Amino acid sequence: MQCIIFVIDKKWIGVVPIKFLIFFRIMTKIFLFFILFILSANYAIADCRTDKFGEVYCGKGKCEIDKDGKVLCSKYRYGDAVINKYGNVVCGKGKCRTGQDFNDYFCSKIEDGGASVDHFGVVKCYGGCEQASSSMCESEKGIK
Repeated sequence: MQCIIFVIDKKWIGVVPIKFLIFFRIMTKIFLFFILFILSANYAIADCRTDKFGEVYCGKGKCEIDKDGKVLCSKYRYGDAVINKYGNVVCGKGKCRTGQDFNDYFCSKIEDGGASVDHFGVVKCYGGCEQASSSMCESEKGIK
């Protein structure tokens, strides 16, 4: 069995098998990865914004302020809220993107689903796309 002898300041500390050191190093990396995953995966998406009168409005998902200063938020925890070309807020269940014509926003049909634009300017979504709409938005006053 191969071993490593630890010596510090000319004092013999101990003998440790190399297999143990390799195992310890691997388990340390796995543990750190697990901790980082837990910390990054358990985040809250709820958002709050202040309107033009100083009132705070909150929602389960992302919030935006429309052209009139009204705050609207996605009804869905991981939903997106975006401002369309008319200055109105539209929301979706997942991430929202606009295509090359910049006319409409399309969002993932699945909560927390992703959306992106391909090299042709077409929006592609995880689980399929649906058009963003104001009916998927909410506006609740923040409570003290």
